Amino acid sequence: MNQEGLHARPASRLVQLCHSYSSQINISFNHTQANAKNITEVLSLGVEDGDTIEISIEGQDELEVFQQLSAFFKNKITKLKNY
Repeated sequence: MNQEGLHARPASRLVQLCHSYSSQINISFNHTQANAKNITEVLSLGVEDGDTIEISIEGQDELEVFQQLSAFFKNKITKLKNY
């Protein structure tokens, strides 16, 4: 996560990305699971700087989803202030 965590703007971009795929995508944090295609659920996780999340992906396009989410978190999350 970046310095601000997964707040509204990056969460919105994450949800938007996840909606591009048919796979079921879930984010787990602190024993709570959220549908990654639901902004309310993603924001309710309260992910902050330094937190570790777990993402599960199931579906026909899961490999592509994995690659895109990996790129999102590796390349984009550090640049979120530019969004």
